[in-house]
Amino acid sequence: MSTSFTDLPIVRGERLDIRPNRSLSIAHHVGATKPDTVVFFCHGAGGNKDQWRLQWQALKADGYSLVAWDLLGHGDSAKPRDESAYAWSELVADYGAILQRYGRAHNLIVAHSFGTGLSLSTLLADSGVTVEAVLLLGTMLHRPVTRGGLMSLPAWLLEWLRPLLAKGFRERAWHATADPALVAYEEKLTERNPLYMFKALMKHARWPDASRIPTLTLPMSVLAGDSDGLTPASGGQALAAQLPNAQFQVLEACGHQLMLEKPVQVLNAFNTLLAKRL
Repeated sequence: MSTSFTDLPIVRGERLDIRPNRSLSIAHHVGATKPDTVVFFCHGAGGNKDQWRLQWQALKADGYSLVAWDLLGHGDSAKPRDESAYAWSELVADYGAILQRYGRAHNLIVAHSFGTGLSLSTLLADSGVTVEAVLLLGTMLHRPVTRGGLMSLPAWLLEWLRPLLAKGFRERAWHATADPALVAYEEKLTERNPLYMFKALMKHARWPDASRIPTLTLPMSVLAGDSDGLTPASGGQALAAQLPNAQFQVLEACGHQLMLEKPVQVLNAFNTLLAKRL
């Protein structure tokens, strides 16, 4: 499974006002043979919807309806400077509005990193849309501690330090054997995401209350990379242990970017989860 970088992006969106003053780039595909089964893709902090391109292509070919979006401040979505725009509750409300707009008879979620916390919080908030199964990549039971350190610096200084930040992320997020061209391409895309947004995102980030996690009884699958330096596999295992109907799997020779580093294994996990739901 490979894609030429000259053919990207694959997951192309349209800017829509999903809520008042919340303009997001959303990609929506209606499935040819399974239009009433919708797969929602939620990326992580600093990511973008095209990171799901390999899963998007495969599930599109299988006939499913698909939805992916750039979180506020990311990719082709609006990038307001008001830090309150990135409050956790606002991002969860965006998520709920997307589920309500595009949800059909059967709905499934695939989420990564920061997006896994948003997904769990949205499920706990109950948008009124029934979700039948969830695949979580690079997740944790408790929110990683990000306060202080570099994130306490002014946004202008963070922009000046961006090459240093990118180097640190590269070393912690990718397995040593990851395709250098892929890493470079994804790193270039992150330059569209302003660091004033990332600073606000980390400041306002919340995580689902761990005591409420056991109330989520729908089928879930939790995948972790064995070399993930951002959300170690132990955190995903701890989360899966609290979910009543979850399976946990560690992918070998894999870092934090599971859907890009191990796309076939991620698809296999999704199909296994889909079969379990049925």
